[in-house]
Amino acid sequence: MAYFIGVDGGTESLRVGIFDEAGTPLVYGSSHYPTNFPAPSWAEQHPSDWWRALCDATQQVVADAQKQGINPQDIAGMALDTTCCSVVLLDEQGQALRPALIWMDVRSSQEAADVLATGDPALVINSQGEGPVSAEWLLPKALWLKRHDTENYQRAHWLCEFQD
Repeated sequence: MAYFIGVDGGTESLRVGIFDEAGTPLVYGSSHYPTNFPAPSWAEQHPSDWWRALCDATQQVVADAQKQGINPQDIAGMALDTTCCSVVLLDEQGQALRPALIWMDVRSSQEAADVLATGDPALVINSQGEGPVSAEWLLPKALWLKRHDTENYQRAHWLCEFQD
């Protein structure tokens, strides 16, 4: 029988489960990570905490699964989901240059208004271009980073979201 690992990266923790071919959950584990609130409307997490949580929770569920007779070699695949709009700058080696601005961080409200004001045709996918553009989204956060954390923004090789 084949088994599958499902990973859910959330706001406060990362959860991992092992499922059988029918989708029946067999084993669960989780690992918490902190959120920092350095100023009003700001919310940041360290991507290294996400990675640590993934390793910890996965090792936990694989060990628990083995106790139930599930051979790790029978794990055929892995699926991952995360919160969206959690933006991080990475260097060329894939290392975070600063904490990620997570989805609930809305410091980029001015940048959201500026994005909407461009009238760009791509905005038609959101209320026929009428807005609003949310400060939670990647584009306003990227613009905020460019304007307010210029050094890291210029050093970045990639601008990614948590699920990337």
